[in-house]
Amino acid sequence: MDFWLSIGFNLPREELSKLLYNMISEVLFVELIDYEAEVRDNSDTQCVRVGCTYFSMSINLDDEDEYIERYRKLNLETHGVDTNVDISIQFISRTFDTGWLKFLELIGKLLQFSSQDLVVEDDSSYPLLKRIDGCLFINSRLDEYRAWYMTKENLALLNYPYEEEDFFKDSEEEK
Repeated sequence: MDFWLSIGFNLPREELSKLLYNMISEVLFVELIDYEAEVRDNSDTQCVRVGCTYFSMSINLDDEDEYIERYRKLNLETHGVDTNVDISIQFISRTFDTGWLKFLELIGKLLQFSSQDLVVEDDSSYPLLKRIDGCLFINSRLDEYRAWYMTKENLALLNYPYEEEDFFKDSEEEK
């Protein structure tokens, strides 16, 4: 299962890789002690990759400034977020239930670390949550499939206050 995390970030991407590696290690602390999980850094000169037992994250380092700016404008127009780093998340299907919870904990750490914008989208570019100007919003328009992993219990793992909002209300008014 593929997801996208887009964030605003002012450090070089290599430093973001180290930060993500450390945050994932914190989230999986107990599992790492019990040898139930592992965290690995498979970065190279073209791509930053941080993986764990439940999911992997990758950031393409070859993206040209023009592509990044075009992507930034698209996210600003589409979701109202100002982001400059696109992170691909690939969950392992058989461990998605656990991986999603660990991913939410990781997002919570990112929310605490930085006040910049972010958006999480699923494989169909469906926005699940976004932070704009320090306020976190959860998409209130979820189908049955998305609703089972976006429960209030699961979202509590963010450890961050949020509001529910219909991300598509404006697009319906225009129709």
